Amino acid sequence: MKAVGGRHLCLLLLAAVVAACSCGRSSNNSSTAAKISPDEVRVQVARVGFDDDTGSNYVLLLDETKARVLPIMIGESEATAILLALHGIKPERPLTDDLVRSIIGQTGNRVDRIVIADMRDEIYYATIYMDGGRYTIDSRPSDAIALAMNMNAPIYVNNKLFESSSASGLGTTGKIPDTARALGLTVEQLTPDLASAFGESNQRGVLVSEVDSSAKKAGVARGDIVVKVDDHNVKALDDFSRQTAQLKNGTVTLMLNRDGSSRTVTLAADGGGAR
Repeated sequence: MKAVGGRHLCLLLLAAVVAACSCGRSSNNSSTAAKISPDEVRVQVARVGFDDDTGSNYVLLLDETKARVLPIMIGESEATAILLALHGIKPERPLTDDLVRSIIGQTGNRVDRIVIADMRDEIYYATIYMDGGRYTIDSRPSDAIALAMNMNAPIYVNNKLFESSSASGLGTTGKIPDTARALGLTVEQLTPDLASAFGESNQRGVLVSEVDSSAKKAGVARGDIVVKVDDHNVKALDDFSRQTAQLKNGTVTLMLNRDGSSRTVTLAADGGGAR
């Protein structure tokens, strides 16, 4: 899906609809609960990244069997909102998605689920289901995903879209060049917008997107930014991959940044955790 303008207008209109819905809702919504179609496959957000070939941000959705993925192109602001939610990071000032979440919660409404249901002319379309299926709202997938993650609502994809995912430019066997794995960590490249969102004004380092149990025990968390491996600066993925590939048995010290402050952690060089 190619990003288009009007994100804030779309979300503010959603907020207005939510407020209007709360005025006429009944006390019993269970009888109108929308049934989940057999064609709807539950997914999770596996990754938010930047594709060098297309010059676009994307969100990668993974089904529960981890056998199929659906990549969707999104804008930078949507990528930031989803990535912050993925890492459980709250911005100092609420984003538009946070505003909508607050309006929904304080008006007594709830989000049941969101469904990415269709693709026409290489554009994906999503539906937000609210209040036991009483209300359905059309949405862009990027806005719907950000809202679902902020409200802990499940995300579904129509089964047929996995078959046509290659049309998005990042098919299931397509190249996703901006991640690397070492030391029990999966890291991804920072875009300027994401670097700013994570408090790294110099846009250096790589963002930790996945952490295994041993690295987590050592003190590494999703959302950390790796800026040094031992005494070597890490400015991009190539630096991280090169430095970690040269490590021998023993320990390695990582310098991590988060919200403008730095700390160091020590890991086993073979990825086995802290020593």
